[in-house]
Amino acid sequence: MAVIKQLRVALKSRPGALAELCTELARRAVNINAIQASESAPDTIRLVATPLDVAKQVCDAMKLEHREETAIAAHLADRPGSLGRLTRKLAEKGINIEYVYGSIGKSAQRALVVIGVTDVEAAARILK
Repeated sequence: MAVIKQLRVALKSRPGALAELCTELARRAVNINAIQASESAPDTIRLVATPLDVAKQVCDAMKLEHREETAIAAHLADRPGSLGRLTRKLAEKGINIEYVYGSIGKSAQRALVVIGVTDVEAAARILK
């Protein structure tokens, strides 16, 4: 578990908008480790990208409004109950989860889960 930085990017909901951003990130050798998009907030995406400073430069060059956010990143075993145990620890300490997204590769042993919480520092202490 770690405290991470991610980008929240305002991206117009139109065909090709995400493709353009991803193409520009790739041109600058930025890797997208995780991404979240939602139909409830179609003009906003979250990215965990490396290197983050280059991803911000790409957004600046494309004139995309963006901001850096902190979140929790956990690598969880790919088995039933892993996410439940982690989220239960936060709930027992009164920490609200605002959003969560994740990814896992076919042959990976662990999933990457990004969790936005009301108190990142407290969550980091709890989940050590």
